[in-house]
Amino acid sequence: MTEPENNRSERHPDAGWEAEVGRLEIVSPDRVRVWQDEFRRLHVEVDGKTEHVDVRPTYAFPISGAANLISFLDPDDKEVVLLQNPAGLDPDSSKVLEEEMGRAYFVPKITRIYDIEDSHGAARWEVKTDRGYRVFDVRDREEVRVLGGRRVLLQDADGNRFEVEDIEQLDERSRRLIDKEI
Repeated sequence: MTEPENNRSERHPDAGWEAEVGRLEIVSPDRVRVWQDEFRRLHVEVDGKTEHVDVRPTYAFPISGAANLISFLDPDDKEVVLLQNPAGLDPDSSKVLEEEMGRAYFVPKITRIYDIEDSHGAARWEVKTDRGYRVFDVRDREEVRVLGGRRVLLQDADGNRFEVEDIEQLDERSRRLIDKEI
């Protein structure tokens, strides 16, 4: 006796995920065109046939950048296109996508740490970034993540993200301050 389809997915939580992955096709850049309309809505078109309007691009693997894939999500956050190797897009599409990704993934790079002070259960960071001087609070040490031993990503209490590309490139005082937080 076979199990009804709906009961199978309840018992196997990956069943829905597998169906979703099977539904998606990874498309090459020569099949994709990306542009914005006069209302600044992003469009993605595949093979000159299938067009998705008001999409939002995201990295499929945002922290590691593995697989070099860009996912396009519709307004309901459902993945509609999975683009492989976005560097191969035509120049106009590439420019639009690069601008859109720059807005979505704006992450100032911390170049110097002036002070990190505990204040009311949060750590107040005073830093210099590639975008200027910043002061922000980090509520929990779990919001400070070390990647690959030398790169640090952190998120402040307002959800803004910051990055130290390489701890070893910081001055000695900055390294001592950040060592206490990681």
